[in-house]
Amino acid sequence: MEKRQKWGATMGLLRLQAMPLFKAIIASRLGLRKTPFFLSHLVTARCNCQCPTCFWRDNVAEEMSTADNETLYSEASETGFVANVIWGGEPLCREDLPVLCRASRQAGMLTVVITNGYYLPETYDQLGPEVDGLIVSLDYPEASRHDAFRNCPGLFERAVKGARLIRDNYPRIKLFINCILHRDNEKDAEGVAYLARDLGLSLYLSPAMEGELPGGEGQTNRPDLASFEGFRYAARRFLELKKQGLPVNNCRRYLQEYMLEGGDYRCRVPLVFLNVLADGTALNCFTPGSSVGNVREKGLKEIISEQDRRKLIDLGNKCQKCIVPDVVETSYLWGLSPEPCYNTFRIMTSP
Repeated sequence: MEKRQKWGATMGLLRLQAMPLFKAIIASRLGLRKTPFFLSHLVTARCNCQCPTCFWRDNVAEEMSTADNETLYSEASETGFVANVIWGGEPLCREDLPVLCRASRQAGMLTVVITNGYYLPETYDQLGPEVDGLIVSLDYPEASRHDAFRNCPGLFERAVKGARLIRDNYPRIKLFINCILHRDNEKDAEGVAYLARDLGLSLYLSPAMEGELPGGEGQTNRPDLASFEGFRYAARRFLELKKQGLPVNNCRRYLQEYMLEGGDYRCRVPLVFLNVLADGTALNCFTPGSSVGNVREKGLKEIISEQDRRKLIDLGNKCQKCIVPDVVETSYLWGLSPEPCYNTFRIMTSP
């Protein structure tokens, strides 16, 4: 009886979460769907941290109103988007974030928030009922280095406390840790995997990408990126940890073929994601400067209707700049590569 109940719960979760995703991917793969189906929404560029690797932070950037964002989510649902990943900046810098998450879920989209966790202890009970997934960023297994790197005293303890509160009070939420790999933690990021295990969570390893730092003047975050050897060291260690049964969500193909062996991939993210910035600027990939319009001026429906599948494919064929699993593993998934597909299925349907 208990086994049947667990199986029923798993299948219910599959219907609610995994099926819309895989149906959209297969439709896109077969050419039956011409446009992206995941919304990636940088809802604010404001942030309470000052991470040396971050090129998205802009504490004076214009933001869309609550009503504008609700309209965006309604249009996204009407045009067939199945999920909405809300990030920043720090999305909890917006006091209306629970309202926006509610609007996203009511529009029928899976709703995931990426946060540094600082404000979670005060907002978890407002956010918990409104999200399907939560990703908390932790770069070190202990407080002093994490807080110092992100220049935010108390961040680590508050993030861990908030994650525990979500875990204990909202067990239906898919809760993950995101560990940003950079030069300062390239040899000990693996400690975060043990922290995730102790918290009863799982994690993704996400190498920091190169970009121009806030303020312009051509300064980039290159000095703080993981070195080539550090990049490969982390890949070897996380492959070992995954083999040992630690809760590493990255698929083996990404860690082995891409990070460790330097293999290539064919980017298909433009076919999957549409990235919308805080002011409504829509990007056809994750690269700043690749605007395809503004959702407040054109509206999402018009922007989507102008998408040319062949141009999106050509864009992906010509660019493999991104090194993060969001992009590489999504491209594997779109190609229906067996191991990444199974890995995604397992993550989405596990209790």
